[in-house]
Amino acid sequence: MTSPANLISMLDAGHELACIIIPTSGDSLLLPNVCVAEIVPWRRLKPVEEGPDWCLGLTGWRGLSIPVVDYPLMNESAGKYQPPARCLTVMNRVRTKAGPAFYAFAAQSLPRMVQLVREDLVKDDGNPGTMDLMRIQVGTEATVVPDLEGVERAVADLLNRVSVQKVK
Repeated sequence: MTSPANLISMLDAGHELACIIIPTSGDSLLLPNVCVAEIVPWRRLKPVEEGPDWCLGLTGWRGLSIPVVDYPLMNESAGKYQPPARCLTVMNRVRTKAGPAFYAFAAQSLPRMVQLVREDLVKDDGNPGTMDLMRIQVGTEATVVPDLEGVERAVADLLNRVSVQKVK
């Protein structure tokens, strides 16, 4: 699977890459589209007792209980006001070892597909957040390439600490 970590190297090799831009309450996320399992409408969430602020709760998806992540809160790049999310972007696991098979990012609007070549990207010199691999300008839009392995480690740690029951 093409992970965010090798997104730039794929583009540097001259490949065109199908990506998805996920609008969040902070900067938009830029990911290879193979990282996304499904985009679903916003659903009711079951709170996670004593969970971190970035875990908005659990939602039912295909018979599983999956955590919903607010990336700007996890990344410590969120402001005080968090507008309500509009949909969920269910993510495939990029790590081959332990960790959740799926989790979701809260999105402010529908993610969109883009076909990228190296010339489409300009590295953004802004300060990356704690969970950002890099900041990139795609056209006129500021995006971040998130550290999905770091996100998955944090989600796995959360799931190991709390009792997760099936959400219907």
